[in-house]
Amino acid sequence: MKKFIVSLLLLCATLFAHEIEAELEKVSLQLHWKYQFEFAGFIAAKEKGFYKDVGLDVDLREYEYGINVEDEVLTGRANYGIYNSLTLLDYLKGKDIVLLASYFKRAALVLITTPEIHSPKDLLGKKVMASTKEDFELNFGEYFKGYGVSVDDVILVPHTYKVDKFINGEVSAMTAFISNQPYILDRMGVSYNLLDPSKDNLFIMQLELFTSQTELIKNPKRTRAFIEASKRGWEYALAHKEELAQIIHDKYNPNLSVDDLKKEAEGIQRLILPYTYEIGSIDPNFLKKQKELFEKKYKLFGRKLDNYIYKPSYGNKLNLTPQEEAYIKDHNAINVCVNYDLFPIDGYQNGHMTGEMASIYEIISDMTGLNFRGIPSKSEKSLHENLDKKRCQLLSIVVTESRNFPNLNKTKPFSATSFALLSKLEQSFIDDPRKLKGKTLLIQKESLRDYLMYLYPYLNIKVEYDKNKMVREVLYGKAYGIIALDEQADYIIDQYGYGKLKINGFLAKKHPLHASIGIQKDEPVLQGIIEKALDEIPQQKIENIISSWRINRYKNKLDYSLTFKVIFVMLIIFMIMVYYQRKLRNFNRELEKQVNEKTKELREINESLEATVKEKVAELIQKDELLTTQSKQAVMGEMISMIAHQWRQPLNTITLQISNLQLKEMMGEEIDQKELSKTLENISNAIVYLSNTIDDFKTYFHPNKELTRIKIKELFDRVLSFIEPRAKKANVRVYVRGAKESEINVYVNELIQVLLNLLNNAIDAYEKSPHEKKEIIITVEKKDDKLLISVSDEAGGIKKEHLSRLFEPYFSTKGKNGTGLGLYMSKMIIEKHFGGDIRVNVKDGGTEFVVEIPTNDHSAPSKEPLGC
Repeated sequence: MKKFIVSLLLLCATLFAHEIEAELEKVSLQLHWKYQFEFAGFIAAKEKGFYKDVGLDVDLREYEYGINVEDEVLTGRANYGIYNSLTLLDYLKGKDIVLLASYFKRAALVLITTPEIHSPKDLLGKKVMASTKEDFELNFGEYFKGYGVSVDDVILVPHTYKVDKFINGEVSAMTAFISNQPYILDRMGVSYNLLDPSKDNLFIMQLELFTSQTELIKNPKRTRAFIEASKRGWEYALAHKEELAQIIHDKYNPNLSVDDLKKEAEGIQRLILPYTYEIGSIDPNFLKKQKELFEKKYKLFGRKLDNYIYKPSYGNKLNLTPQEEAYIKDHNAINVCVNYDLFPIDGYQNGHMTGEMASIYEIISDMTGLNFRGIPSKSEKSLHENLDKKRCQLLSIVVTESRNFPNLNKTKPFSATSFALLSKLEQSFIDDPRKLKGKTLLIQKESLRDYLMYLYPYLNIKVEYDKNKMVREVLYGKAYGIIALDEQADYIIDQYGYGKLKINGFLAKKHPLHASIGIQKDEPVLQGIIEKALDEIPQQKIENIISSWRINRYKNKLDYSLTFKVIFVMLIIFMIMVYYQRKLRNFNRELEKQVNEKTKELREINESLEATVKEKVAELIQKDELLTTQSKQAVMGEMISMIAHQWRQPLNTITLQISNLQLKEMMGEEIDQKELSKTLENISNAIVYLSNTIDDFKTYFHPNKELTRIKIKELFDRVLSFIEPRAKKANVRVYVRGAKESEINVYVNELIQVLLNLLNNAIDAYEKSPHEKKEIIITVEKKDDKLLISVSDEAGGIKKEHLSRLFEPYFSTKGKNGTGLGLYMSKMIIEKHFGGDIRVNVKDGGTEFVVEIPTNDHSAPSKEPLGC
């Protein structure tokens, strides 16, 4: 009897389960790749019952070679599909495709190449494994074009979706997802290189959920339920990576190890960026840019994005009154006054509304059936005139607290904003508005100025309507900064800032401005409809719209690894400097030892003079070469000081850029990719400057082997770049006058050495001089076939008893601080290398050194060692 009851219960349970299954709608999702963590969100939605919760029985179809994912969906063999940006291209070509969700926020497809291939140029004539030519062109066409290479320049072979051909050397490269396939090669110990288009700021989406217009029209509720359940699945998958990795291994793809799936999961999370973006959110701004690229490349025009981007149907949630329904039926279009110069918050372009408010009005239109038509304004005065003459029923957006529009009623606020302070890159972050006291600030609207003056009466804020003029005033130092609405700040920096502005602080964070829609007072029915629609739009949806209209789609969390890399590079450079300092000291000791030994040998030379002449000449040549090097090493200390001065500003710039990013991170503010890229570019430029500084000083210690043609201006620019830090420290001004645009053939580094010796001597003299006005005048003059360069100062002159010995070796007027080699070597260089002359004049408490160099290119003497 017990067995019968148990069997009966099991039969009932089975029948009940089948009945539940029968009630579920069967739908299918066609994937564009094999089962792996890339589809973990859909697998989680199926395995954890999220699809069942919304009444769906979903068949996840793995990709098979030869399947066209779009055709599967458009012909109805599958309800939904996963593909890439080709869906947009095919939509522009006329296919009825609807984009439902966009999961990856960064490009995922890369080229894995053999180690010797470092750019697309290295792939010329080589075999590349890819799915189709069209797909390869989409993902890598623009990338190749940037290197002057065409897709037709490589040999495309069908993709096997395995790494065997690459490992065996049958192909030189293959397309791969960066989230998993590099890990497989790493595990196998295979060497490879990566070509990543995203490093050149080229992005093609790879995990796009789409359907057909037919499916959307016939089953709008089912489509919306599928999207929401898939989002829940992705949220679960990213929060339970290990569990999903085990499920995929056990039930979907046992060929993938759990460890590989876990590693892929980390890569997928970096592509989805769930902490920065709403999972699956669609960025219209990015799609517009991609659409423009396709239109230009393929000459496809005419289709708008309206029917491509999925807009959820909210149904009749508004509970409209019969009067309100009749109003909607009787009014074909509602005129909306667009604010003047308020993009990206509000705008009008190509005959249509654009910006954040345009997206909000699209939602209201879907919810109510009202059609909104933008009425642009050429100025603030024009805007008021349009409203006063009732050319518009609505003002697109208005500050709730504003009293500037007495004829308008305002809806309840639906968002709030504060102000951002924009200033030059070198300005420090302002954390307290009182620090702005006494500084001139610019703002674009009088109403906004009045509001800020109410909050901060001690500020000096002026109104300037022209954004270009505002930016110029700041860059030329006539104003400290620009105050802009927070949503406009990035746009102003991007469009008007010339890369020289940054967000440098915030105002009114505790007293934000609230935004409403303005409605003519004689339109109470319309006001009721708009109020009900705004009440039904989720606040998160409005925030997503505002976020999507930011200048740059691709943001990421602050990566402290960059900071450590910079510090590591700086540490290496510092260690190199210490090494060369020690090497210099050892070299000087050795040099001194050698000089003493050679002096002793010279004193011991006797009767066999003829036999030893050649040997001693060789020794003298070597001695003079060492003497030349000693002269330069004698000023090495000054050079290192110059390097320190040259580095101080770039290091401050790097520290400031990193501090700004850290501060924003601490304040919980999102750091958009454009700003991050710009910061990284500034840091990179500073590091390049540091590297170039090292190169400049390195080449200074290598004598030229041949004549170089150089402009006199360029020559003195290099001289001044070396001497400027020390001159500034000593409060000495250096002026260059005369024929700077002429060109001459010279040994550049040797001439720079001579000029640096003369300038350093002048600065040394000023350091002992009581003069307040410290100036060094460099005069350049071309006379006949000679170039005359004079370096003069007013530092007290040189004593007469020293003049006759001034150019002797080891004679110095600086006591222990001088080597006595500078002027001696300068004279040797000018006379023996250039065939010229150097002389000194003392007059009126000052000193003038005159360097005379022949300018005849064919008369320059051969370069022989000093001392011959």
